[in-house]
Amino acid sequence: ILISKAPGETSGLWVPDYSTRIPTFVVEDIAFKPWAKGLFDTRQEHDLEPHARCKASGAIRQFLTPYGVEILELTELQRLYIFDIGGPHSYREVYMDGRSHPADLEPTNYGHNIGWWDGDTLVIDSIGYNTDFWFERMGLPHTESVHVVEYLDRKDKNHMSYRFVMTDPMTYDKPVEGRMSLVWRGEEELFEYMCQQS
Repeated sequence: ILISKAPGETSGLWVPDYSTRIPTFVVEDIAFKPWAKGLFDTRQEHDLEPHARCKASGAIRQFLTPYGVEILELTELQRLYIFDIGGPHSYREVYMDGRSHPADLEPTNYGHNIGWWDGDTLVIDSIGYNTDFWFERMGLPHTESVHVVEYLDRKDKNHMSYRFVMTDPMTYDKPVEGRMSLVWRGEEELFEYMCQQS
């Protein structure tokens, strides 16, 4: 199944479905470690999210950019790229060649990403994140031990479901799960975006 543009379409972007709270997770169900709950609560009191200040943000947050993302799979290279417009206007590389995560990683904002197809569902498994960003707009904390698995399933031409499972034993006593919906905007294209840190 195609995750991005269909035959005959010259371009297209996936944007968040703003008709729902995104991403959907129940804060009361999250098993925070005490330090993580304190940090999460503090983040609700200000608007200092790094992504809004031009910092790259991996996994979940990349799909929450208001102008959307383009997903491009290059089968001949066995790579998949997720390009975002807002924020730092950067991209994430997903290795689709069956490799494993390396044992020794230098943590980065986009981490190390490996992916595969499970039927019609794209699965992306990521580790190697630093702590310079928030994974989503509310500010769920994480450490460098975080492990994120994302599931993208195109339900029809114009709708895709997105689910994530975030595991970080130093931050949470059980995995954190959330969902959101993405909407297809056919024929729209990536454009130059100047992010100015305020």
